Amino acid sequence: MKISIDRQFFRTTPIGWIIIAIALVCVLLVNPERALARGGPEYMRLNYVAGIALEVKGHWDTSGAFIAEDIEQLPNPRSPKLRGQIQSINKSKNTLTILGRTIHLTKSTRFVEPEPTQTTLASLKVGQHIEVSCTIRDDGSWKARKIKSKNVKTSSKIKGSITQVSVDGTAPDTLIIHGLIIILNEKTDINWPRGELDKLEYRQFKYAALSGAELSDDGVVIGKGLLLTAKYRGQMENASEYDLQQNFGADRSDVQPGLRLELTTFLTENISGLAQVRWRKRYALDTDSLAVLSESKELNITQLYVLFRKLGDPHLALQVGRQDFDEPREWLFDDYLDAIRFHYIATEGFVAQAALIVSVSPIKDKFDSWTDYFAQVGWRFDKHSVTNAYVLKRKDTSLRNREPIWWGLRYFGRPAPSFRSWFDIAIMRGEDKGRSQSAWAVDFGTTYRPVNIGAVKPSLTVGYAIGSGDKVSGDPESQEFRQTGYQDNVATLGGVSSVRYYGEALNPELSNIKILTAGLGAVHQNGASLETIYHSYKQHRLDPDLAKTALLNPPARPNGSSVDLGWGVDVIATSPEFWERFQLRYTLSVFKPGLAFDPRQETALLNRLNVDVTL
Repeated sequence: MKISIDRQFFRTTPIGWIIIAIALVCVLLVNPERALARGGPEYMRLNYVAGIALEVKGHWDTSGAFIAEDIEQLPNPRSPKLRGQIQSINKSKNTLTILGRTIHLTKSTRFVEPEPTQTTLASLKVGQHIEVSCTIRDDGSWKARKIKSKNVKTSSKIKGSITQVSVDGTAPDTLIIHGLIIILNEKTDINWPRGELDKLEYRQFKYAALSGAELSDDGVVIGKGLLLTAKYRGQMENASEYDLQQNFGADRSDVQPGLRLELTTFLTENISGLAQVRWRKRYALDTDSLAVLSESKELNITQLYVLFRKLGDPHLALQVGRQDFDEPREWLFDDYLDAIRFHYIATEGFVAQAALIVSVSPIKDKFDSWTDYFAQVGWRFDKHSVTNAYVLKRKDTSLRNREPIWWGLRYFGRPAPSFRSWFDIAIMRGEDKGRSQSAWAVDFGTTYRPVNIGAVKPSLTVGYAIGSGDKVSGDPESQEFRQTGYQDNVATLGGVSSVRYYGEALNPELSNIKILTAGLGAVHQNGASLETIYHSYKQHRLDPDLAKTALLNPPARPNGSSVDLGWGVDVIATSPEFWERFQLRYTLSVFKPGLAFDPRQETALLNRLNVDVTL
């Protein structure tokens, strides 16, 4: 559920103050029972308690601890098993040391080689890689049950049940297996049971990428092959002075409760289907009394597709039906579209997509006459960074004949551990209402968040975006850039919640506009965050119109004599995720108009308090 509280609400009832007080307490809460994964390191997605079994890959550090690089939870408790280099051998005591543990060999120790009689302690050497299965004696010492010394991988790995836990989300955290210290830090990742490829597929397809319903930690398993998940959301929002003048009739408050149900079916290990239904209702409220003025409702099938994974190749997948087109910054896509789409997903190196997007029964009316052809190729540098080149060509059967072609190059990822950066450049060609297109756009920036500095992690974000404007209105060629129509312009910056990174109040499309962004944020180890973002807006070219903003245009229309559109500030506070199902977020956003809106100079204001509940 998402709820927003406005100024009028606070004036008319003390309940408004009670709700915002609860929200602030939640945001400032700093000592939950355990840190949550949403705002902490990736390794916090596992629930660490003594007794659980883990497989940990990493390396031995000279400080006397094992540094975990990948970690995976195993289904059953087990005795320790170590793989690594022999650090020392004591033939008189019949012991060897590996990963800091002294291992005792006895008469019952077996060397599991093709010819076991040829391997003994005397034949082992310091620096040699071995694999040792152990038992723990009553006095805490380690005894070798089995030793493998031939054809052993050179990487280091630990398997075993945890005996001590010291984990709160503030790296470095510590796990101990019978005295063997394991360090978890910002670089420690969750290792998926079926490999990095399945992890990447899960990011793309979510539950449909699993081979069975029982592999999910969420939802309700029905029978052997169905997974049902549900989320209740709502939104109560107040916007005032969006016409940039004191006109109470232009202010609005509304409430939008909604329920989303998702059913995933697993037909075979590599064939699955997903159906998602969204119900929403909207109540328009009187901004003073909060009385309901009108209501409307909608019921949509937002997703209904079949997914074929490992389609003749372990990296190839085919997705057919209504599906969620989404990407990290939602600069091109964030919509439910009817399509046939091929995915090539690699653990490293080359990645690609190709899609035919058709209007079978679109959720949004504006998509009704569009048919799009989309292709994207890219190169994945590591698990966090990818560069893509793409083309999107549109066919339009309506009288407007809007048939643009977008060509683009983009990057998003982590060029360094403390930086998360992005870069988008696009050119627009084709035709719109009989005019040829020659437009372009650029968007780039970075968020700096230092690692290993304590419970609260500050961040600094800077960014700049520009979309070209039309030189001469009505001439045979248009230079005005327009986004795809599928975009949302939403991503995370310095906090844990996604934000409209061009400004919550103005929320413009990147068209004939220049946007300078600077933000400060702080994320606590418990998943709470607080973020303040500043935006400066200018037109690229003088124009008495401003495309696709939240303002009421008319009357909030530029005067055509100044490019200074104004500035905006967003403040977003997010609470921890309680019980992994409940979270609050409060947003306050203002837009102060510049000289381009003279003589209208009222400040537009947006208030929103969101509450998300996963059922």
